[in-house]
Amino acid sequence: MKNVSAPGFLRLVLSFLLLTGNAWAQLPADSVRTKMDAIFAAYNRPNGPGCAVGVLQNGALIFGKGYGMANLEYDIPITTATVFDIASVSKQFAGLAVSTLIQEGKVNLDDDIRKYLPDLPIFAKTITIRHLVHHTSGLRDWPQTLHLAGWRWDEVFSFDDIMRMVRNQKDLDFDSGERYSYSNTGYNLLAALVEKVSGQPFHQWMDARIFKPLHMNSSRFQNDYTKLIKNLAYSYEPRPGEFVKTPGALTAYGSSSLFTTVDDLARWVQHFDREVAANNPVYTRMLTLGQLNNGETVAYGYGLATGNDRGLKVVNHSDSWAGYRTILTNYPDEKLSIILLSNSGDFNVGGFAAAVADVFLKPKFKSAAVANPNAGLKDRPTIPLKPALAKKYAGVYQLGTGWAVTLTVENGRLMTQANGEAKFPTEAKSDSVIWIDAYGAAMTFVPDPNGEVNRLKYKAILAKRITPWAPDPTELPLFAGTYYCPELATEYKIELVNGKLKMQHMRLGETELDADPTGVDQFTGRPGSLRFVKNEQKKVTGFRLSGGRVKNIWFEKR
Repeated sequence: MKNVSAPGFLRLVLSFLLLTGNAWAQLPADSVRTKMDAIFAAYNRPNGPGCAVGVLQNGALIFGKGYGMANLEYDIPITTATVFDIASVSKQFAGLAVSTLIQEGKVNLDDDIRKYLPDLPIFAKTITIRHLVHHTSGLRDWPQTLHLAGWRWDEVFSFDDIMRMVRNQKDLDFDSGERYSYSNTGYNLLAALVEKVSGQPFHQWMDARIFKPLHMNSSRFQNDYTKLIKNLAYSYEPRPGEFVKTPGALTAYGSSSLFTTVDDLARWVQHFDREVAANNPVYTRMLTLGQLNNGETVAYGYGLATGNDRGLKVVNHSDSWAGYRTILTNYPDEKLSIILLSNSGDFNVGGFAAAVADVFLKPKFKSAAVANPNAGLKDRPTIPLKPALAKKYAGVYQLGTGWAVTLTVENGRLMTQANGEAKFPTEAKSDSVIWIDAYGAAMTFVPDPNGEVNRLKYKAILAKRITPWAPDPTELPLFAGTYYCPELATEYKIELVNGKLKMQHMRLGETELDADPTGVDQFTGRPGSLRFVKNEQKKVTGFRLSGGRVKNIWFEKR
């Protein structure tokens, strides 16, 4: 072994401390590398897409590495300098821009957004900047809305398309401030607000105020999908025996469309943490929670979600677009941040982020049983369910709007089927608990004081037993016809074929409509839930379409 002089040894120690921060509280670099390689072994391949990983502890990037390929056609590997579309993880930068304008006195959180964007519709309730920041505006979410209008997922969704959609929205999904509903559209309006107030295109404002000062030289909001992006990881989806390209020509800046790297995001995390530690109000404001009209807390604001991971405070955001899967997670009290960027559509960012966190924080986490009430149920012995109990539990239970589950007894076994989905077997784990392997969750039957079972608990949902609606076959012809939506400038045709209603769109193809047991004259299909409306003469005049983050879009019968 080569001897190292005292001064030389001191320099090595100081260099290591500068590189890693509080070195004594951290794992050895070799140990971290070995554990990371084991976690991402399945993506460390020369013939498939993969991921870039960054871990920061105590303000220093202690691990950064790429796994798999950025481009399968030219065999280009992923590194921490590889550029990815980070989807909605980019919202925090729009949040920063708005917080900056507030601090500069140029806007106020409670300003009507129409003060700056007067061409927006006048809705029954005012939408403020605060509503947009906390996802409580009631604006329709653009991905599903534009898809319903005929956009296919593999074609261009532009900022202008989104703005036209908003200007044509007829009513809100709900009164602003009444509830939380994640809306990409709201963050596109925030980007438009920044442009109007600053007089600069959004991407130029971000370049001048954030990316260039922080030397985030590979970061850029895409406002033109035809521009070249150097060192780009292409987007892929797995198919049996191969991978296919999944292009995404998206320019939804504000909500999405930020292309960046692990290296650049590490600089952003370091900067953000320094500014929060210095009590810079621009950054501390981004960590404030929102509030509904009834006083209920909203744990999202300025592009960041605040929550709890197995007993530890966490601030994060994750999302996907095309084949990209991304997450940026921060444990502020533990001074640990995790960055995962992937170009593989099967990449489980939440699961991998949890696995990385375990490497550093496992002793601090509470047990999985506390974090997951279903933990261990799958492995409990399955018992025979008494026929009387099975019969007692059978029925239809409403889980949500347009969402019900039907339990039937077949060959002595309870089967479960949500509307619009396949039927799956259940396994009894006790006299009141059944496990559904296809759902990865349990259902618990809840008796009332008289012993009657009219409710079941599924995850956090307490579902009530309902009397299901089923259409009279002789009335099905009433629902056939052509339906036009003025708001989306599109039409759907519904036909009765062999006793089944089928819905067709010129660009989106055909889907079968199934009766929705949760409501009279309601059906479900690929577009969502359709609630048909009849006049006094019992003739169908149209339907209202809802699904996910879109509610009650009106289609009139022609």
